Amino acid sequence: MQGIQQITQEVNKKSKLNNQETTKKVLNAFLEVTKQKLIEGESLSFKGFFTIKRSTIQAKGSKHCSKHDKNFEWFQEVNQGKGLAAYTKSAKFRSLVQEARKCKDCQNKKQQLAKNVKLTNRISFKPSKDFWKVSKKR
Repeated sequence: MQGIQQITQEVNKKSKLNNQETTKKVLNAFLEVTKQKLIEGESLSFKGFFTIKRSTIQAKGSKHCSKHDKNFEWFQEVNQGKGLAAYTKSAKFRSLVQEARKCKDCQNKKQQLAKNVKLTNRISFKPSKDFWKVSKKR
């Protein structure tokens, strides 16, 4: 495993900075900003390289108010076993969804659930599709 010293030397060889101390400062600043953004809960995406995302625990509960929650449950009971076609072709379901989107109580409940999302200490590292392809050395 390479440490910051070896990475600094490699980057310094490939960059136009030609100063190892400056390269080390740039890398340390980059890592510090990355750490701070992950603590804040932001996802970082380096196109063509990798994505780092902090895991979250979703809040439990319904995202609809009690009135619309009952209506959605009723619709599920009535159309049990009919599959996805019962939802996609149903004008009743579409109107129910539109009504729930406009409902202020449902909007407030969704906002409340969004506030209750908790960040965990886990991060996920996902390399991009071309990450493992070896490029030619120059």
